[in-house]
Amino acid sequence: MKFHKTLVERLFNKNYQLIDGTDEIFELDLALWEYKVLSKKELIDRSAYFKIVDGIETMHYKICNLQNLEEVHKKSSFRTKNFFLNGKYSTGYATHGLFPYRGKFHPQLIRALLNILEIKQGQTVLDPMAGSSTLAVEANLLGIDAISIDISPFCELIGQVKTFALDLDIKTLEKIGANSNKLLEKLKKDIVPQYFINNKDDKKKRYYEIVLLAYLDTVGFSERSESSVEKLFSRVLERYIATIKYFQIARQKVGLKIGNSEILQGNILDLPIKDSSVDIIITSPPYSFAIDYLKNDKPQLEYLGANIDKLHQEMIGLQGRGVEDKLDIYFNKMNQALAEMKRVAKNESPIIIIIGTNDIQTKGVRLEKKIIELSRQHGLKFELNLKKPILGLQNTMKEESILFFTNQK
Repeated sequence: MKFHKTLVERLFNKNYQLIDGTDEIFELDLALWEYKVLSKKELIDRSAYFKIVDGIETMHYKICNLQNLEEVHKKSSFRTKNFFLNGKYSTGYATHGLFPYRGKFHPQLIRALLNILEIKQGQTVLDPMAGSSTLAVEANLLGIDAISIDISPFCELIGQVKTFALDLDIKTLEKIGANSNKLLEKLKKDIVPQYFINNKDDKKKRYYEIVLLAYLDTVGFSERSESSVEKLFSRVLERYIATIKYFQIARQKVGLKIGNSEILQGNILDLPIKDSSVDIIITSPPYSFAIDYLKNDKPQLEYLGANIDKLHQEMIGLQGRGVEDKLDIYFNKMNQALAEMKRVAKNESPIIIIIGTNDIQTKGVRLEKKIIELSRQHGLKFELNLKKPILGLQNTMKEESILFFTNQK
């Protein structure tokens, strides 16, 4: 009797093994795409979904296993620890685990997109609605430079921390973090202590921003757990330092070189970037009014002294009264956003937009269809809609669309 070969056996050379848990159709699709466009050396150095290539462990697989997440989360709850251990190849590696920002990119997916689009060192990638700067982190891990822009000053802080923490002196951070009680007293003010935002030594300021983000993370953790900030802060800061420390150990062992990032606060409707200056754009706009980021981040934004009323008027997806009015304003702003993306991207550059639709909130209006229509009006060539399922019984949004466009000047 001749036995049937599995799909993976039929797709890939028998000497190539996928990372455990790579079993969704969209993941297999992206893994096959990597397999087709990357050389053997490139697969080893930068692939997202392979663990073994012709008998050699890949860089991604090595780093994820060297990062010692067991030690990092030794004081975390069972649920949190289990989440990060289960996602060590997909979401929990490098500095992605610093601050649990809602609605962020799936890091392993972003890595794969950078690979299949064949982005090289020396090129620049842009996310003009960056959120927690997942694209910048992934680009930097591949030695690629990134520009990360978001309208929220809190997102700017998250991006600064996550990218700076990829390449720093861990001893300096540990020395600063050893005084957690004194730091907490400085941080428990109505306004951010000036030392944390106006330190003349810009490099040292970056270390204190890590502490500041840990504090703002603690504030949210305290509200969710009904435990005091005083009880939680040292534990959260310790986890931040451990995350960064074990990544530093891992990257130094494998000789990983980190790219550079420019993290900016700015508006997608008026990007502070020159015409035709970026090689690729990957971004995820707000899913209409599916997530109210201002409400989500209100304690952190207030602490940072942000003008929340101004942000409410400028942030895409928050204006309007009824569904039709909200969608009209949303699509008008997305139309302007598409014009800006076209302007700053080079000719023939790929533009990737990841978006989902909550049909209940939009009353059946599919956001991805309207984005494709608007993009075509701007001369962006639509190439592909790759569907990515969103798992979980509680989700009202069942899938995301990964929309591929080519900029045509």
